[in-house]
Amino acid sequence: MALAIAAFLSANAHAQEAAQAAADAEQDSEAVKELDAVVVTGIRGSIYRAQDIKRDADTFVDSVTAEDIGALPDRSVTETLSRIPGVTIDRFLSVGDPEHFSAEGAGVQVRGLTQVRSELNGRDSFSANGGRAIGFQDVPSELMAGVDVYKNQKAEMIEGGLGGTVDLRTFKPLDFEGQKIAFSVSENYGDFSEKWSPSASALYSNRWNTEAGDFGILVDVAHSELATRTDGMFVRPFFETATTDVDGDGANDRLWLPRGADWRTLEYERERQGAYIALQWRPADGVELYATGFQSRYDELWFEDAIFVGNDPTAVAIDTSQPFELDGNVFRSGRLVQPGNIPMGTDIRASHRKSKTTDFAFGLKWALSDSTELSTDMQYIKATTKALDSTVALGINVPYIDVDLSGGRPSIGIDEQFTGNPANYYWGFTMDHRDDNEADQLAWRADLKHSFDNGFVRALKFGVRLTDRSATSVDTGYDWQPVFQTWMQWWALPGDQPLPGLDLNDVVNASLVNQNNFSNFFRGDANTPGTFFAPVLDTALGFPDSYLDIHGAATPYYNCCYGQITPRNMQDPQWRNVQRETTEAAYAMLDFAVDNIRLDGNVGVRAVRTKNAASGFLIYPNSIYAPYLGAGESEPITASNSYTDVLPSLNVRWEPVDNLIVRFAASKAIARPAFSDMQAYQVLSANPKPGVEVDPNAPVLLPITDLDLTGGSTDNPYLEPMKANQYDLSLEWYFNPDNGGMAWVNFFRKDIKDYFRNQSQLVAYPGADGNEYDYLITQTINTGTARIQGAEIGWTQFFDFLPAPFDGFGISANYTYIDSSTKIPAEVDAQPVDTDGSTFGEMPADGLSKNSYNVAAFYEKGPWQIRLAYNWRSQYLLSVGANGYNGTNNNLDGESIAWKLPVYSDEYGQLDGSIFYSINDNVKIGLEMNNLNNAEQRTIMEQNGGGKRVTSWYVNDTRYAATLRVTF
Repeated sequence: MALAIAAFLSANAHAQEAAQAAADAEQDSEAVKELDAVVVTGIRGSIYRAQDIKRDADTFVDSVTAEDIGALPDRSVTETLSRIPGVTIDRFLSVGDPEHFSAEGAGVQVRGLTQVRSELNGRDSFSANGGRAIGFQDVPSELMAGVDVYKNQKAEMIEGGLGGTVDLRTFKPLDFEGQKIAFSVSENYGDFSEKWSPSASALYSNRWNTEAGDFGILVDVAHSELATRTDGMFVRPFFETATTDVDGDGANDRLWLPRGADWRTLEYERERQGAYIALQWRPADGVELYATGFQSRYDELWFEDAIFVGNDPTAVAIDTSQPFELDGNVFRSGRLVQPGNIPMGTDIRASHRKSKTTDFAFGLKWALSDSTELSTDMQYIKATTKALDSTVALGINVPYIDVDLSGGRPSIGIDEQFTGNPANYYWGFTMDHRDDNEADQLAWRADLKHSFDNGFVRALKFGVRLTDRSATSVDTGYDWQPVFQTWMQWWALPGDQPLPGLDLNDVVNASLVNQNNFSNFFRGDANTPGTFFAPVLDTALGFPDSYLDIHGAATPYYNCCYGQITPRNMQDPQWRNVQRETTEAAYAMLDFAVDNIRLDGNVGVRAVRTKNAASGFLIYPNSIYAPYLGAGESEPITASNSYTDVLPSLNVRWEPVDNLIVRFAASKAIARPAFSDMQAYQVLSANPKPGVEVDPNAPVLLPITDLDLTGGSTDNPYLEPMKANQYDLSLEWYFNPDNGGMAWVNFFRKDIKDYFRNQSQLVAYPGADGNEYDYLITQTINTGTARIQGAEIGWTQFFDFLPAPFDGFGISANYTYIDSSTKIPAEVDAQPVDTDGSTFGEMPADGLSKNSYNVAAFYEKGPWQIRLAYNWRSQYLLSVGANGYNGTNNNLDGESIAWKLPVYSDEYGQLDGSIFYSINDNVKIGLEMNNLNNAEQRTIMEQNGGGKRVTSWYVNDTRYAATLRVTF
């Protein structure tokens, strides 16, 4: 790059004059383009620009562009992506978590696949969350000029987008004719949280034509806040029991009974900040130097008050003295009881995450001649994430739970006089989980293009790209520590006395606990008890001091074994994992065209060599039941891996008649495993098997036959990418190209191999006594195949042919159908298991909805811009064995069952809208609205014996944003 700049600066004066003249001509040309753009603005202009990108692209691309500066059509990038055909989003805080709804959504799938590559202006972008993509919810939408989704590959594109590639585009100063100033302010309101949250953004851009060339600078900043509330109700998994004599014959009947039901309120607050600066310099015709800096910050806090069951699910029975109803042998309604009352908990859980991504890039574009172009750039990106997830719970053993599942949402009843007495509560447990992750990458690329004036070959392109990425993650795991539990009686606690009750006269208790009445729960449209005591938010966020206070106050009650805790030290090397990855890529691509039949395209191949290294720790058990297995010792682990991928691609575009385009693409794509799946890290554990009673005499020793030895879910540093052969065929009809009218149909197929799946197997590890013991290890491996195929259909039109004032109407609609199948070897533990040990048939690919669609209606005439948009997706597999839907117990045959249930997200549709009024050419006011239909998100639990049923219900805010936009 330095040599290129020096060569340019040594050019003679004649070249400078010619260059300046060319620059002036280019500026005039851009001014004309800018004038054209001014004529068509707002919704119509956004659709025109997106249509032009799709039509002119040399592969399969769908786009959404900003209606105005800093004005994508949605309040978040994630929601904007959901408008694109073939793209769906999860409306949960994290992928695979069915227990925490998210107002803005989180996970993004392209054609049903989560292996989505993210880019910022065509370069890598990622968050330090263990994955390979940026969290799209982390990025301020106000900084975006548009979002492009690439659904197939070209050789010159960076590898990794097996599902697709999402490119976030920002503005550049030379995009504008001259000075541009824009700012916007919004005040957001959630009608359920009843909180106001501000947002603001500002952009300044200018360009100067000087003797040294054309120079431009752009600065863009954004700040956005959001507050929402979500209420949720849950019916827990069903278990086959023999605890109730239904027919009065003196023998207990085999019934499927739910473990119980619970409910929670989650408050969500986030603050998002972004800053972007871009410099461009065109010192002469054909030469451009640029530099950009981008930073996004995300501060997220969510906290929930939850009432949950913590009982032995196989001990639950029906109180037959009260009314009850069965569907065959499956529970529908009645009073649930169990010996010694039903243990429940009330908790406060708080999750506070701060993340930051900083991106610097600079580069050169140089036309070496009329036919040869050189471009190169260097990028450095650094991302950090720190998080505390803290849960503090009280326990209460309630006499009964009334549950009625005969209607829609469950009706739940508990003795509120009992739950309203603080003396019936005891401190239950604490649990903290901390992350401190950092990742950075240095990337360099260079591309050379040589063009030809005519003939079949129109251009040859060659390029190389090198990256060096490192990631350090500190993860303390979930450190669950009991305070008082029912199973501690007759052992760690005196058995002939009740668990120590909650004394609110105690200074510690009084500062950490309050009464929770769950006001306006489900907007008043749910039948649940409303009086409980629970820890306050500061108890969770007060870690570690609040934890030390709680456990310290409990210490005098113990006979043995428990007392003051020591929080895990994040500086301890055993919680640290270090990874490094380097890639070396090169490509060659040929652009071709046949003018007389109006056919063009590209064919090429990309080869990339990937090297991975990881270092971490193996941690042995530290169990009071089995000290012969270890005392929590750790030993280092190192691993390395490398592989090479050759990725051919072909893209063809044919226009047989005017405005009718046929496209075809075939390519091979890869998706590397997430960094979090490749850590060198293993934690071994030993716990008593279900039904094994702990010896009340210390020391508590159990034989190996009474222990479950597991290694949990461990990562695999030897994972290789998923691979896919992918094909696209489309027909695009631009029936009114000058007025936004178009329709298209796109057929696609992906044949995938080396799928990521979990496998469970016994692995021997040494014990402290010198013997080897088999642990059940679940590890992600490459195995099996999958096929994904489907179609996308879309239509956009403005109805200018209607008489005024109806000629301002327009509509945009798209529909996606996806079908999938998987073939996983029988020995791989890919299938769920029911609570009785029975298994399920083949599961669909997770995250994949068979049907989804978007419908948006517009009205734009005079000063008015009105938009209503409805987004819908059908049921899809959310997770298998997520929290709350997995466990270990004995079935009625006495077998120990490690069960994990499939949970589906039910169909979901949300209506959003906006109304804007232009006071003049520079000032616009409006109202943006989300979730106008007050949609209810549901999840579905599948069981063989208990049946397939709705297991959770969520309601969320309808959100409003009053907005002012000013542009000069």
